[in-house]
Amino acid sequence: MVELTDEQLQRYARQLILPDVDLEGQQRLLSSGVLIVGAGGLGCPVAQYLSGAGVGRLRLADDDQVDFSNLPRQVAFDESDIGQSKVEALAKRLARANSDTAIDARPEKFDARTASAMLADIDLVIDATDSLQARLDIDNATHDAGLPWIMGSAVRMAGQWVVFDADRELGCYHCLVTQPEAAGGAGCAQLGILGPVAGLVAMHQSVMAIKLLLGLPVPWGELHIADPWSGEYLAMPITKRTGCPICQASA
Repeated sequence: MVELTDEQLQRYARQLILPDVDLEGQQRLLSSGVLIVGAGGLGCPVAQYLSGAGVGRLRLADDDQVDFSNLPRQVAFDESDIGQSKVEALAKRLARANSDTAIDARPEKFDARTASAMLADIDLVIDATDSLQARLDIDNATHDAGLPWIMGSAVRMAGQWVVFDADRELGCYHCLVTQPEAAGGAGCAQLGILGPVAGLVAMHQSVMAIKLLLGLPVPWGELHIADPWSGEYLAMPITKRTGCPICQASA
């Protein structure tokens, strides 16, 4: 375990007094590595919360650039970032906020080709994309690598999130999306999104990530759906699907 400096003891003082974190937990966070796929409405706040909490290594993957239409929900960016690489702009912001976190900015897509290099020295993957195919690729790659991951999605006025265990004992994303070819590819650009909804999902992903890195129980394989506009909330377990290519391989 890493030894905390006097400055770190001061920085993380409010976390250190929490019984579920304490000194050992903070050391675990500082020794952890997380890959965040996507640096948009979910990825920005997730990266900021995890860096703020003292996660030692963050790898950011996204091949997109900052656009004016991103600013209402991608709160790490401002007008001076327009046209810049999202991961590079976000990395600069995070570096200014907390030098304890080593930032590895990868301005490229996560897919079958890049997965191996992206997952090196990583303990957890967080999906912050707006892409069904990216989630399928994350599910495949993390299953092969024996890593847990946290899915997140936000569109219009509602969002959802799931924490998948490394062994997929409680189902996987392929169980949830039974017909990927019929699921459609419409995202925020086509359907719209309210900024705080993305923030809500990112907040839950961040809390689940911190709990997981601390070694605390998390609700594995449970789909959470929240509509803050109407005040509705639903949680349901994912059922392993017969014939699922991922779960069948894990059996």
